[in-house]
Amino acid sequence: MTAASAVVVAIVAPSQASAAPDTSGAQGAPQSVIVVMRDQHPDLKPKVQAEQRAKTVAGDQQSVVDDLKGHGATDLVQLNTVSAVAAKAKPADIQRLRANPAVAAVVPDLTIYPNAHARSATPKDTTPKPSQQICPADPAKPLLEPEALDITRTESQDPGAVQAHSLATGKGIKAAVIADGLDPSNPDFIRPDGSRAIVDYQDFSGDGLRDSSGGGEAFGDASSIVSQGSRTYDLSTELPYAGLPRGCTFRLRGMAPDAQLVAIKVFGQNGSSTSGFVRGIDYAVNHDKVDILSESFGGNPYPDPDTDPITLADRAAINAGVTVVASSGDSGVSGTVGSPASDPRVIAAAGSTSYRLLAQAYGYKTWVNNNITGLSSGGPTLNNKVVDLVAPAMAGMADCTVDPRWDDCTGLTETFGGTSQSAPLVAGAAALVMEAYERTHHGVRPSPDLVKRLLTGTATDLNVPADQQGSGLLDSYSAVRAALSVRTDDGRPTTAAGTALLPSVSQLDLTGNAGDTQNASVTLTNTGSAPQTVTATSRTEGAQTSLQDRTVPISASAANPTPAEGAQASAPVTFTVSPGTPLLDMTMVWPGTKSSGPLAMLLVDPQGRLVQESYDYKFTNYQFINVHDPIPGTWTVKILWANGRAHLQEPPLPPGTFAGNAQLRIVGHDYASAGVTGTTRRVIPAGGSATFDLRVPLPASAGDVPASIQFDSDAGQHLSLPVSRRALIPTKANGDNAFSTTITGGVGRVLGQEKGFYLDVPAGRRSMTVDLTAPDPGTALEFYLVSPDKQLLSGDVNATEATWNDKTSAQPTGTSSLTVREPAAGRWQLLVVLTNAVSGKEFSEQLTGKVRFDAVNARANNLPDGLGTKIKSGTTTTGSIEVTNAGVAGQYFFLDPRLAGQSTVDLKPYVGDTTLTLPLHTSTSTQPSWIVPPHTSKLAATASATMPVDLDLYNDKGNPEIFARAPRNGGNTTTVVARAKQLALGSWTLDVQQPGPFPNGSAAGSATVSLSAETQAFDPWTTSETGDYWQRAVGGPAATPVYVAPGVSRSIRFSITPTAPVGTQVHGMVYVNTVNPLAGSGSELVGIPYSYTVS
Repeated sequence: MTAASAVVVAIVAPSQASAAPDTSGAQGAPQSVIVVMRDQHPDLKPKVQAEQRAKTVAGDQQSVVDDLKGHGATDLVQLNTVSAVAAKAKPADIQRLRANPAVAAVVPDLTIYPNAHARSATPKDTTPKPSQQICPADPAKPLLEPEALDITRTESQDPGAVQAHSLATGKGIKAAVIADGLDPSNPDFIRPDGSRAIVDYQDFSGDGLRDSSGGGEAFGDASSIVSQGSRTYDLSTELPYAGLPRGCTFRLRGMAPDAQLVAIKVFGQNGSSTSGFVRGIDYAVNHDKVDILSESFGGNPYPDPDTDPITLADRAAINAGVTVVASSGDSGVSGTVGSPASDPRVIAAAGSTSYRLLAQAYGYKTWVNNNITGLSSGGPTLNNKVVDLVAPAMAGMADCTVDPRWDDCTGLTETFGGTSQSAPLVAGAAALVMEAYERTHHGVRPSPDLVKRLLTGTATDLNVPADQQGSGLLDSYSAVRAALSVRTDDGRPTTAAGTALLPSVSQLDLTGNAGDTQNASVTLTNTGSAPQTVTATSRTEGAQTSLQDRTVPISASAANPTPAEGAQASAPVTFTVSPGTPLLDMTMVWPGTKSSGPLAMLLVDPQGRLVQESYDYKFTNYQFINVHDPIPGTWTVKILWANGRAHLQEPPLPPGTFAGNAQLRIVGHDYASAGVTGTTRRVIPAGGSATFDLRVPLPASAGDVPASIQFDSDAGQHLSLPVSRRALIPTKANGDNAFSTTITGGVGRVLGQEKGFYLDVPAGRRSMTVDLTAPDPGTALEFYLVSPDKQLLSGDVNATEATWNDKTSAQPTGTSSLTVREPAAGRWQLLVVLTNAVSGKEFSEQLTGKVRFDAVNARANNLPDGLGTKIKSGTTTTGSIEVTNAGVAGQYFFLDPRLAGQSTVDLKPYVGDTTLTLPLHTSTSTQPSWIVPPHTSKLAATASATMPVDLDLYNDKGNPEIFARAPRNGGNTTTVVARAKQLALGSWTLDVQQPGPFPNGSAAGSATVSLSAETQAFDPWTTSETGDYWQRAVGGPAATPVYVAPGVSRSIRFSITPTAPVGTQVHGMVYVNTVNPLAGSGSELVGIPYSYTVS
């Protein structure tokens, strides 16, 4: 989460600050105006995604352009960077356009005169001034930013506060940030002696070091780690919409200001590539010999194995002794943690609140920190891991350099937050831990696992669910003291600087049958100088203690100008919190549309303190926040036309157009014991260890119920150890095998929610079917079955096309069915994915499912069943196969006839080019994608280029993904191979990239690519009335599958016309398949063998 485009501030903001056009003239003379579109598409960067943005923006503007032209407007100019249309229009036309729901505002097109100072282009602010202002009493003693330094006990302006920087500053440690471009010469990255804190800067995006780059991420990452605090800034200019007075000064300081930093640029104007990440990580580790990697990026591939190239690169780094920290993601707490943070060996950093900056910008006198941010990705991963800890993510300031090369920098600083901030803060703390450990351990550096346990083992428990906080809030001071004190096998160090309890694991991940108990053990090491008596208890979220529902009418605000926090969308809502409530949840839903505007909740406690704000990245219809240990009394919720993204250097959003009711639900929760038994009390000697043997009950029904083990000592130490508990979906041969799960919502970024289920499939089953039903078909869901070897073999969505291959006929169904023929024995995964927005009709919905075995059948009529059957060459034999839809969802059925045995075939791309212009850019070449059919055991992609190239071959759902480096001998031909018993079906894509680094940008060249498959050969002599959807893989004719409703049978006609030589013995299998074009996937239900002899 970084600052947005400079041009938006420079053009839109002055217009909003100006008076409305005068439409009262008697003659109604045309006036110069700018029509600002409501959807500014912040996800489409003007430079990085120029073509896509231009096309999208032009489409949005077309109705306005047509309206203006139709009513005689002149001087029309369509603007792209800010989506707007400039024109001369009559007053009546201006008024009409203001009522257009696609229009945010119609403002005068005024002449802007340059001023003498470079910074004076900041628009004059007319935002209501805060009634209270948080500024230093003496401008010569600026505030310390980010506030995270104080919160994590790293550095404080309180002379009585303990701080990690009194013990370590990162000296001698080298870290790398993997991000976009930055300015290593920014004055705050220069040490007092003139040396640079950023010791190396390399480009792996292909753009080169001098080309333009957003920069918001890299500046934020670097500032979080190595800012020197040498410059003084003023919030009166850096937050132009806050109305703060001059002299509200601050300076920036990093978590490890004496560390050395390597900046690796992987995000360029044309996006990023796996090659860039892998090569960049390799360069940082092997060339620059870094100790820490900070990775504020991630994705959500389906499935999420530990074999994707970036995870493998990170694991290689960890094996080399490098600590890797990754952001959990900014998609909300509902199960959205991305990769690489989902890897158990990586430190996954989630986000907490640090609200001083928001209080300054919004005008609150006091505020509350250390709740989980509404954006922070949490929840168990697909593979049953939770985040490791949290660090401040909302919000702080970071250094920036105003230059066309870094268009995210609209000022000398930027607002910076999200888990993009959490990760480098944790990485900086890791540098402090390393320096401290090395000092007292004979120059030896701690292992990545020990660094992780030092950070998580000293974190502060926030008293929130384990899948949101991990072990708790980063505490740099305690982590450094533990690093100084932890003993090695030789008994050193002999003195202790702290009393921390260091766990042998950072979390427990347990899986088994519902209701079973799993055994686990945790060893605690006492880093203190005296014995500690430690007791163990457990905690999980308990019953509701209160529930309050409100129906809130939403309307546009009449406030002009808009307050910095956002215009009110309703009257404030009050509610009461009872004493002793440990956890408070708040959810809001409404049936909005993509263009009706975002809504956010802002929460104020009985003392008037700013406590929480929700986060609406894009179109969601859902908002969720929680507060731990809320004070009792009357609380206030403000519902605002805002997105909660803390883009405080941008003008507040205009009111949206949604008019209707939002539903608000406030729930109080208690905590309960998780039922963990076993060792409950141990005395741990100074410097010694003791083991707690535990028996952990699993959830009573299929799914995830996280918990935590609470260790408390008589020395005042408290440790919260997260426990991921997953119960399997039952898979009894003739059982009901029912399960359910709750679908909530997300923040509208990347995805809304994902849930992973495990199910152990017995051997010898003819088929496995999973039927799924969701009561609200208006909430789009995706479903996938993943084999034990991590191949996606069946997929569906809860929608279908009324007319085959006509996406405009798509309609929701509320049901889905997945089937796998002859499933391999072992542990399968069911993935449930909320792709984005919910309908907004309910706070949650209950998805139900059942697993059935051997439930599908098909019956053949006149299909040859032995070599004794003779079919004369060139003649046609016809028959039919009767299929029955035994699932709960209507499906499109087709036949897929194959010959026996595997053969190698050349696949034909269904989109993209096989001759590519390098560097790969969407304006010159399109990456090729191929359809990979079932029964494919090997894919081999080859690129012959005019230079060495890397290849990245991947299934379009994210995994499998296989990366091949350019040949070490410098050859120009590269091959990448994917193998499995049956590879994931559906669309696969090949990316071709030159290996970096690229100090001056990548060279021009070309490549020719191909993809072959080892698969069961298509039968050229057998056809059916449905055609074969999978023949798209080899450029075959288009299929026309037939729709079969649940419980209905249908006969599909086939014909066999062999042209093989007389005497040829033909063996094959007719597979009955379903496909949902909206899912890009389907299922194979059954196979019916056939054989005959050509006569």
